[in-house]
Amino acid sequence: MFQHSLNCYPVLRRLALILLWSFSCSPLNAADQFDAGTINQLIKNNQLILALERVDQWLDLQPSAALPLFLKARILTTNGKNDQAVTIYEKVIEVEPDLPEAYNNLGLIYAADGNFEKATRYFQLGLQTNSTYATLYQNLSTLYATRAISAYRKALRGTKANETSGDSQTPDLLPLDMLGKR
Repeated sequence: MFQHSLNCYPVLRRLALILLWSFSCSPLNAADQFDAGTINQLIKNNQLILALERVDQWLDLQPSAALPLFLKARILTTNGKNDQAVTIYEKVIEVEPDLPEAYNNLGLIYAADGNFEKATRYFQLGLQTNSTYATLYQNLSTLYATRAISAYRKALRGTKANETSGDSQTPDLLPLDMLGKR
């Protein structure tokens, strides 16, 4: 009888190894297998195909995880596939609505496409998730400045068309402290 129980140890050991192996391959441990820093380095080194392969493997294990989705959207944006990236960033926002980086990157895509209203909306939504996210403030202020310059140029063209005399190409602007006195 004692001899028989010793024969069970190899079976138990195999079973324990199988359990350990299955746990190490489980979605709970997927983040340990895929290093976001390594994938970011691949993106930085323009090894987009390899980066995308790793992210897709990660997403096979965790299809709704925000980090691999976010990385995939970054890869697609870097590769010029903005339409696909927008779809994935929107999914990131569904999964992780408090992630300001997703709103920021969506805003950047829309701003690059000239859709300033959508860009503004996404920058503002991102600030609602994190009011101290400096990059969003910087991008929003740059967008506001760009829109102001565009409006100013449009106004200049209208002013030039209405001018009957004078050769001034830029109007005289009031200093800020004079605005209230006028």
